[in-house]
Amino acid sequence: MTGEAVYSVGFDLGGKAHEVVVTDPDGERVHRFAMGRGRHGFDQLQQEMAAFLPSASRAVYVVEAAQNFWQEVVHPLHSAGEEVYLVDPTKCADFRKFFHRYVKTDPIDALATSRLPRTDPQLRPVWVGSAEQESLRRLCRLSWKLTEQICDHKRRLSTLLEMLLPGVTQVWRNHYCGSARLFYRRYLDPARARRLGQKRLAAVLRRRAWGKFSAQAEQKLWAVIQNAPTLRYRADDLSLEVNSELDLLEALEKRQQTLRERIDELYSEVDPGRQLEQVPGLGFFFAAALTAAIGDPQRWQNADQVVAAAGLVPRKRASSGKEKAHQPITKKGNPQLRCWLYVAAEITRHYDPELQAFFRRLRRRGLHHKAAICAVAAKLLRRLYAVLRDGSRYRRLAEDTIEQEKKPVRASVHEVATRLLKDEPAPASKEAYNEIPVVATGSGP
Repeated sequence: MTGEAVYSVGFDLGGKAHEVVVTDPDGERVHRFAMGRGRHGFDQLQQEMAAFLPSASRAVYVVEAAQNFWQEVVHPLHSAGEEVYLVDPTKCADFRKFFHRYVKTDPIDALATSRLPRTDPQLRPVWVGSAEQESLRRLCRLSWKLTEQICDHKRRLSTLLEMLLPGVTQVWRNHYCGSARLFYRRYLDPARARRLGQKRLAAVLRRRAWGKFSAQAEQKLWAVIQNAPTLRYRADDLSLEVNSELDLLEALEKRQQTLRERIDELYSEVDPGRQLEQVPGLGFFFAAALTAAIGDPQRWQNADQVVAAAGLVPRKRASSGKEKAHQPITKKGNPQLRCWLYVAAEITRHYDPELQAFFRRLRRRGLHHKAAICAVAAKLLRRLYAVLRDGSRYRRLAEDTIEQEKKPVRASVHEVATRLLKDEPAPASKEAYNEIPVVATGSGP
């Protein structure tokens, strides 16, 4: 609106109350008050701003993304149609130090936050998705944390089992299958296993494994039992420790299963077409998590912004007209999204010949494995964004050939990737996905 004065409202969030500072169009502080938490605090904010703001003026709200307090401020403001900016805490801290290096108070923090929009034109208004999108994103993060906890429990349990029976984890291909867990719970004491005998023990485990416990595994397990070391621990106490770890592990797995079922339901509500599930090797969890993280594709101007938000772009170091090459990625933005993309890129490159050829080409140039995977992750993210933006189908090079020859996917991908490396044609999907190659170390693909 022409001639409209813009007042900036900065917040310093706290556990008991939020400090609010209002600055005029020149950046001078003109109002300050303490805002309570919850619905009453938001009502107080609306009353204060309605009483203070002059006519023919509007307010923009700048909130630091501190812990989880920002949500009770940002969500109501966004629902009310206000212009809201959500700022990285590190940026707020650095900007506050520019004004007051040796003094830090709540009003100073709120004042510095309110001045950010006038000094950083690249700030973008916050995007808040629907209730289903926000729930899907939170549950995906929780599910990933549970997966990490499950892995930690399995590592601790494997270390304990190897102490009691060296080599026992090599008997089963899946260390935590049903027959393995039965053995850990009941027959981990070598004396008890010897009393039961090799044949009867194998029969018990074979019934639990539905006949899939082989004679070779039986011989290997009995050799492990016979080779058990003598430890100065009581067998019943060790069994109690193992059973406690197994109980915790199974409780986490049960909760994980419940979460995955709910994530599956939310994913169908957010994206009824489940577009990203068509990406070979991605799977439903990564498809749901990346759909929730990208959100509305229209909120991004291009694929570059999405990759930058994931922190997968290379850093820039230049001085005196010289640019330093081979820089690492910025790691700026959403670390959870970056973690998901890294693992997804490691998987999907085995199912997509172009991604596999791209990865091998970077490795031939001397890039470290992790740097090459980061480049593949950036390339994959551009393709996923294009699929969601255009509603198009993810196209895999030589997909028809792979299906006609009835070969294993990885073998076919290996052949096509080798052919691509030999011929080195232009990427077939560059126009389809509007790709701009990004390499984690600063060199082109």
